[in-house]
Amino acid sequence: MAVTLRDVAALAGVSAITASRALNNSGYVSQQTRARVLAAADQLSYVPNAVASSLRSNKTQLFAFLTDITNPFWALVERSIEDAAQEGGYSVILCNTDEDRVKEARYIDLLLRMRVDGLIIAPTRGSTGILQTLARRQLPFVLIDRLVQGVVADSVRGDSRGGAYTITQHLIATGYRRIGIISGPLTVSTAEERVAGYKQALEEAGRAPDPSLILYGQYSESWGYQATQKLMARRSCPDAIFAANNFIALGVLEALHTSGLQVPQDVAVVSFDDVTQITSTRFLTTIVQPAAEMGRIAVRLLLDRLAGPDKAPEDIVLPVELILGSSCGCDPRAIAPARGGDVSLSGVAGRATDLLRG
Repeated sequence: MAVTLRDVAALAGVSAITASRALNNSGYVSQQTRARVLAAADQLSYVPNAVASSLRSNKTQLFAFLTDITNPFWALVERSIEDAAQEGGYSVILCNTDEDRVKEARYIDLLLRMRVDGLIIAPTRGSTGILQTLARRQLPFVLIDRLVQGVVADSVRGDSRGGAYTITQHLIATGYRRIGIISGPLTVSTAEERVAGYKQALEEAGRAPDPSLILYGQYSESWGYQATQKLMARRSCPDAIFAANNFIALGVLEALHTSGLQVPQDVAVVSFDDVTQITSTRFLTTIVQPAAEMGRIAVRLLLDRLAGPDKAPEDIVLPVELILGSSCGCDPRAIAPARGGDVSLSGVAGRATDLLRG
């Protein structure tokens, strides 16, 4: 039979209410009494009933983070979310959505039944309805990396438009004339913002964006591969490709390698999000987002929302950074080291290096 709070109280010679106060460090209990209760709990191997406790307090001390955990970028964000949440007295449940709206909805339904205190969500496409439901249920949540049309909520994200503008400007300044972009789903805010920044840079350079060089699809390696094949099959194929995330970039590299094309001699390749999270060595010119800072701010927004349910929502846009590698064909002497590592001009380490051989 499981040991109960009353068993602990009886052994310590106190009331159940006093034992509860001592164990939960709530309300006044003398140091001697608290020590006696803790000793009794230890002697009986007492484990508090977390479900009953949460029903009494209306708090579970649990947050959940919903995202596609197959992308290493999100592993960096998740680590900082967990650290910041622990500092605030919360634990974090990690839910892998695989960019699938049905999985996302199922997880949110489960988390509502578990009575978690708040959610941090990298929303999938088509999330509007379920997020509006969360708002009606008054469960605090923070959008991370992406916005959702029709949903007003706290959010933190990198500057997707500004980063895409900067990296496209760099390609233009390096001398590329036909720059293609392979982006994610049209209904995901980051995919739209990165294309918008790309178009802005071209227009400011006096170039009309060519619709045939703009492809929307998935944030996946397979889509990067397929889209590259489509671009390179055109009569006027691109001399540079901007991959809108790290997985797309790997698919681009694989497709070019399969076609016998070299980077950057035949086609330059740049990326949004750091491929060194996958390959460990600098090769691609890329836009890097502050993953750790993004996670910490998401937790801060969630804690602030719990403390002030009626405050106005915040939308925080974090600056991103252009890191140069050899994949864009610019002067190697201008290449700056990636954070925490040295420059490598010999190719991407591991799997991506193999894609560039031959």
